[in-house]
Amino acid sequence: MTALRSILATAFFFLTFSPSILRACSCVVVGTGCGPWSLQGEGAVFLGKVTAKVAQARPDAAGTSDLPVGYAVHFSVDESFYGGAEPGREAVVYTGSGFGDCGYPFVVGTSYLVYAGAGTDGRLSTGTCSGTKPEIISGGVLKQLRAIRDRGHGFELFGTVFVLPKGAGSVDQIESQPLDRVPVRAVGNHGSLFSTVTDQHGVYFFAWLPPDTYRLEQDLPAGFTIAGNPAQPLKIEASDKQVPGFGCNLDVYAKPDGQISGIVVDLAGRGVPGFLTLEPADPKEAAAAHQRGGLPGDETEDGKFSLPQLPPGRYRLIFSPKIGSRVNLRQKFYWPPGSAANSGAIEISLGQHVHDVRFEIPLGGSEQLAAPK
Repeated sequence: MTALRSILATAFFFLTFSPSILRACSCVVVGTGCGPWSLQGEGAVFLGKVTAKVAQARPDAAGTSDLPVGYAVHFSVDESFYGGAEPGREAVVYTGSGFGDCGYPFVVGTSYLVYAGAGTDGRLSTGTCSGTKPEIISGGVLKQLRAIRDRGHGFELFGTVFVLPKGAGSVDQIESQPLDRVPVRAVGNHGSLFSTVTDQHGVYFFAWLPPDTYRLEQDLPAGFTIAGNPAQPLKIEASDKQVPGFGCNLDVYAKPDGQISGIVVDLAGRGVPGFLTLEPADPKEAAAAHQRGGLPGDETEDGKFSLPQLPPGRYRLIFSPKIGSRVNLRQKFYWPPGSAANSGAIEISLGQHVHDVRFEIPLGGSEQLAAPK
């Protein structure tokens, strides 16, 4: 495995259309984002727009074709960083169906930074465990690749600051949005401070940093917060800087910071244990949210709940009480009550926090203890 592949935080399963098929896709996150930037071992690395996606039958050894389908994805190549993909010409990359075989869900008309492996038959292939991702969230990596291609060396720390999409799937990444004019600082343990600002593509970079342990800080626009946990401190040693092509890639993931919090109570005003989530009040948006895997939820033992990092919108709360040791998901209560069409909703703007919601459900103590029917 090349160090570049570990920089991209994946272990790459090369997908080929052979009789053996991966039944499940599992990408292993490795490394700290630092290492030598070498493209040796890749079949091709290029930036290109998908012009066509052609389904491919994938027969098994017996010659039948009832196994999952793969795709031949046609690209118009804009830039080439390694391998035989030439700018201005077409490249064809094969990928799986996406049903557990790491197939990448390319969308026609969208531009991608593609990392493709070359099989023994010379065909290029890629998948979700490679560094392949939409151009819109690849600004930092593209800047590094261009610097290495054009100047022979890149930057020691770089990345992209962008807003995550509503959905968590690879196909949803095309809905991400880079954030420009975001101040970014690399703060060293020994008092060093380096600062910059993201460009229109959400890219920040530091060409050189002295050996030290750094934490990355950023001032996100009002209404946004860091998704997940902050990045771990990054250690750059003198020996690292001797490695040709050394660089560190740390992207910053942001999410809207809307929040709804409150308490679920029964008719006697007591907190009710259970599971609380929410859905958009608009039925079409609710269906899209369910298709993406739903929205945040909170399991509560005392009725108190908090639903953070919500995008702007109009929402209804959904609560399922806990009966004994398990949540009865067949029993649902909604707030505001009634149907979305006639009962209104909780409306939050970008970054707005709605506190002290009192969600009263028509249950008494004996009903809460009863087993579900």
